[in-house]
Parts: sequence; C-alpha cells; structure tokens
Amino acid sequence: MSDFKLKIETKKLQSGRFQVNFSTGNDGGYYGYLLAEPQTAVSEILSKINRHIAAFDNSERYFQRNLFSLGNRKANSGRILIFKR
Repeated sequence: MSDFKLKIETKKLQSGRFQVNFSTGNDGGYYGYLLAEPQTAVSEILSKINRHIAAFDNSERYFQRNLFSLGNRKANSGRILIFKR
C-alpha cells in the first residue's frame, strides 16, 4: 500500500476548521475525511493521512487501537474517517 496517489480537496466550515476529503485514487483504495484546524500545515495533514493508511497493513491493531494504546492516544486522533472502496 506504499505506492498510491493521494488526491485531496478542502472545504472551509463555518467553524473556521477545514474538512479535508481524500482518496488514494485506486479502484480498491481508500477514501475518507479529516477535520483540520486552520493553522495546521499541509505537510502535517498529508503525514497524518499517510500514517493512517499505512496502519491498515495491520488492520487488526488499527481497528482496536484503544486496546493497545491505553493512555498513549492523542485526544485529536479521532478526527479522521477512512473507508475502503
């Protein structure tokens, strides 16, 4: 899953945050949404998307991350939704 093209689109919300829509562009790829603060760098957004997509290689751990990271989870990590086509 390391070779994919990432397509992103943004939409500014009334709250001032940005909704980032992304897809990997592959037929069997992924798509999703990310909520970002206005001051968040684009490189940070891309890094977060890539990190979450790469985590699907270990999907059992990814989907059960609360069981494996008690106390280590960042409070804002829940602002991303990813779906498989």
